[in-house]
Amino acid sequence: MGRKAKARQSALEEKMFAATEEQLAKYNEEQVVQRELLEVQKGKYRQFQFENPYGDMENYYEDMTVDTTAADYQMRQGQQQRSNIMNQLRGVAGSSGIGGLAQALANQGTLQAGQVSAQLSQQERQNAMMAAKGASAADMAQRGGAAMVQSAEMQRQSTLLGIEYGGMAGANAGVQAAYGNQMSAFGASANMIGSQMQMTGQMYGAAFEAIGTAKASDRQLKKNINKIGESPSGLNIYSFEYKNSKYGEGLFQGVMSDEIPQEAVGTRDGYDTVDYSMLDVEFKQI
Repeated sequence: MGRKAKARQSALEEKMFAATEEQLAKYNEEQVVQRELLEVQKGKYRQFQFENPYGDMENYYEDMTVDTTAADYQMRQGQQQRSNIMNQLRGVAGSSGIGGLAQALANQGTLQAGQVSAQLSQQERQNAMMAAKGASAADMAQRGGAAMVQSAEMQRQSTLLGIEYGGMAGANAGVQAAYGNQMSAFGASANMIGSQMQMTGQMYGAAFEAIGTAKASDRQLKKNINKIGESPSGLNIYSFEYKNSKYGEGLFQGVMSDEIPQEAVGTRDGYDTVDYSMLDVEFKQI
């Protein structure tokens, strides 16, 4: 990889890591904010006071008494009427007719007074019952409303707490995503480095392979050179021995570097070499 390519790759990696670091810092800040909001809402939820709006209810009927006003009035009215009639007819007490009339009048007066008194007493009693029922209904309505308000407030606190938990979960997910992106960036960088190393290895392998197929073929290195044939492309094939045993011992088959296409010729240690993979001649020991 050239210098420019390496520079571009380095700049790309720096941008990638800078972006992931910025993202991570942002979500970390959001996580702190959400944690504070969550703690505040949790505190409100813990401190919520439950009250029983029906705890101090009163029995509006327990103090009601029997109204004897009508009965007392009826008794007094009857007594007074009887007394008046008797006083008026005292002089004729001996007459059974007058006495019977007096008694009938007295009885009628008593009955009439009792009816009026009973009607008044019944109306007063009904009014008292209606007032007690109305007060009881109003009190129940107020207490029911208070219970509804408290239930609604509890639901609101629960909803707010759930919202804060959701915000906290979102912040945590963002942090995890940022870490994941960062790890992905590291992985991408590692993959790039691995690819570079693989390419370099392939290049070196190709170079070593070329070196491995390049055989020393300079005439100055050989002795006992004899032509033994020609290849299909017309290259001369020789048998020879190396003067220096480091290139090999015994009799070999090959070509002379000054007789073949020069693209197959290289140099090593100041002497010609031949890449036999480019020729139709096999280099071998015979």
